[in-house]
Amino acid sequence: MENTNNKNIAFLKKQLEDFLSYKRAQGYKYKSEEESLGRFIKFLEGFGILKDKLSKDAVLEYCSKRAHETAKNHANRVSDLRQFAIYLNEKGYQAYIPAATKPSKHTSSFVPYIFTHDEILRIFKEVDRLKPNCRYNSATVYPVLFRMLYGCGLRISEALDLKVGDVDLVGGILTIKKSKYNKDRLVPMSESLNLICRIFYKKVHKNSCQNDYFFKNQNGSQRSNCTVYNRFRELLWKSAIPYRGRGKGPRLHDLRHVFCCHSLKEISDKKIDLYCALPVLSTYLGHSSIRATEKYLRLTEELYPDIVRQAENTTSYVYPEVYKDETN
Repeated sequence: MENTNNKNIAFLKKQLEDFLSYKRAQGYKYKSEEESLGRFIKFLEGFGILKDKLSKDAVLEYCSKRAHETAKNHANRVSDLRQFAIYLNEKGYQAYIPAATKPSKHTSSFVPYIFTHDEILRIFKEVDRLKPNCRYNSATVYPVLFRMLYGCGLRISEALDLKVGDVDLVGGILTIKKSKYNKDRLVPMSESLNLICRIFYKKVHKNSCQNDYFFKNQNGSQRSNCTVYNRFRELLWKSAIPYRGRGKGPRLHDLRHVFCCHSLKEISDKKIDLYCALPVLSTYLGHSSIRATEKYLRLTEELYPDIVRQAENTTSYVYPEVYKDETN
């Protein structure tokens, strides 16, 4: 019976590979969806299934909302499986299709955690104290990775997807390929960050090729988001920055928010016209619209009231109020 179930799992794994190839051929990245559906296949390993049928019981049990799972994450997880089940049925495999689950339409009340300059320095101090790790090359990689996240406002997936050929250490420019919204963009680095990357390159990439991951593991594989998240939580604890709980942060992604807010503060201090600077910052961050960047002005009101007052004088009549969270 166990051997039969293993064969059925292997069959579904092959179907999943075909499904992912089909979606990517249509232009979808399907990276997070691959991880989600991979967890579904793993769930099925402990669930008896037939080769030609994916039962309603198995699907509904997997789709049941988990404790502490957000409505958005639950809806995304169900949607991923729903798309896969539809594909299986089109291929002649009987798979129960779960009903779509929509997250609440209430406006998100989440406010990013904006680190102070002192907290950022404490995080960097702790990351520089990391002890060498043979498997993950932590002591060499993380001091550069976290500085790049903060210094360039990158999404973690963008940083981990970087290849050696995407990092121009002569011009100091990162090439971000097929990021969110399937966009490509060029991201200039500061001179100090570029220097750090050059030193890092000499340590890690003496024998690397252009297609090797820039922040690779010791064995050359791509570093996982989860591993970096866990390391970040450790650094918060060592830096005496309290973690307020799930959904409250601080999150790793908040380094991107901090970059934006600190950039706006610097722009304001230098008396640069925010009306002209916002579109540039929006392009730099890879936002889908200027409204996503403009929302940071509201997020920093308590920290930097002068910025908001200055922005309101120039942009209040240009941009509408923003309610949807587009700041990722």
